[in-house]
Amino acid sequence: MRIRAATLGDADLLVRCIDLASEGVLPAIWAEMAPAGVDPMQVGQATVLAEEGQFSHRFAHVIEADAAPAGAMISLQLPAVSPPPDPEVPEIFRPIEALEHQAPEYWYINVVAVLPEAQGRGLGAALLRHAEALAREAGAPGVALIVAASNEGAMRFYRRLGFSETARCPFDVTVFGMAPTEAVLMTKSL
Repeated sequence: MRIRAATLGDADLLVRCIDLASEGVLPAIWAEMAPAGVDPMQVGQATVLAEEGQFSHRFAHVIEADAAPAGAMISLQLPAVSPPPDPEVPEIFRPIEALEHQAPEYWYINVVAVLPEAQGRGLGAALLRHAEALAREAGAPGVALIVAASNEGAMRFYRRLGFSETARCPFDVTVFGMAPTEAVLMTKSL
């Protein structure tokens, strides 16, 4: 297994990992943002190909297994002082933004996912250990991520790796045909 910085050529993989990690929520948002006749995944690709923004390829790392991309993580250090709310952020993500503000200077794992065919091989844990190394290098006090409370398997996985719940708030994804849930901020101090 090898972890490397993402390149522009990893856009398809990053979009797929964002889809997996968000359980389809972000592609649904992209569908709303897409102009008529444009594939929502093209909006996702434009998002990861951008030089700025929390989903930029510049903040991504790819994990390879057997010399093939098997998953990815998008992570960055949160600012010490939270910026004002971004008017470009869709209303559905306001709770996520509020939770991020509760982890100033933490290394924030915005996306972490391993492709289904590569799961069960320790790749997700390797990506999270890599995030911890990046956090230490940056002088961050810890690592943070946000997960849906309904994703019980992911929450158990993060707890096994030393993360604990710090805060939670309602996360209304019913507009996408999903059951109501909560967004949970999980942190691990370093």
